[in-house]
Amino acid sequence: MDTKVIALVGGSGQLGTLIADEVLAMPGTQLRLLVRPGSRAKVADLERRGAQVVEGALGTGADEPLAALSAGATTVISAVQGGPDVILDAQVSLLRAARTAGVRRFIPSSFSLDMFKVDRGQIVTSDIRRAFADIAEAERGDVEVVHVLNGQFLDRRVLFGFIRVIDPETGTAYVWGDGENPMDYTTYANTARYTAAAATDDNPIGRVLGVVGDSLTFPETVQAYEKASGKTLRVERLGSMQDLDNRIAELQNGDPGNFHKYLPLMYYRAQLRGDGKIDPVMNDRYPWIQPTTVEQYVTSEGF
Repeated sequence: MDTKVIALVGGSGQLGTLIADEVLAMPGTQLRLLVRPGSRAKVADLERRGAQVVEGALGTGADEPLAALSAGATTVISAVQGGPDVILDAQVSLLRAARTAGVRRFIPSSFSLDMFKVDRGQIVTSDIRRAFADIAEAERGDVEVVHVLNGQFLDRRVLFGFIRVIDPETGTAYVWGDGENPMDYTTYANTARYTAAAATDDNPIGRVLGVVGDSLTFPETVQAYEKASGKTLRVERLGSMQDLDNRIAELQNGDPGNFHKYLPLMYYRAQLRGDGKIDPVMNDRYPWIQPTTVEQYVTSEGF
């Protein structure tokens, strides 16, 4: 059996490290990483375990390292984060290098709810990722571009932090509207596992691989947290969905450059409305992966 070379950019980040771990654990695979000059120490453990390292950075003058990264690779994965210069410009350069090298599959840094179902302008970062997806369709050539979409990250820093559906510190759950639309949650670890499985899949996947660890309404999310933690949450109703629209507009108009003020509310709005719902869910494509539920995650984290 030929060795599959999986090239990864962003391998020192939270999700990237987990993807790297999954690829390294797979038989018949070789992990190759793009690492900035001077940052090799960040991936020292991955290199010790067998990862190949190509020194270089995305951006201007990256043609040579990107070519070296992509040469002979089966799949190129991007787990980078950033603004348009990274998600658009740098990823387009990476895709072009993959296409030139004859790479079969490219997995960009999409990793979110279904951005293709959210109206443009509703989530600023989704707009950037959709802009890349549009360019990728025109630029990909024979490369299969697969967007791994996983809903919201089931993580302390996201569900219980950045988006703040539940604040464990105050014992409060927050909602706008009635919260009756199911919301999709997937852990970083499960997202990484599905990504690695897609990277080594011998069969065509299609434009989207939608995966979900758990799908719960707001009341069901509260119930799952309470059951797992043994704690009772106070539910704070912040207003109607129109009130949420108004609040986002107020924050966006007041300080448009500081999108961290309103981006969490944009993501939460999309979920509360049922926009961006993962459908179809393709977990069954990789049945050996048993994704973590909200209740299981809360139990494991000891909230």
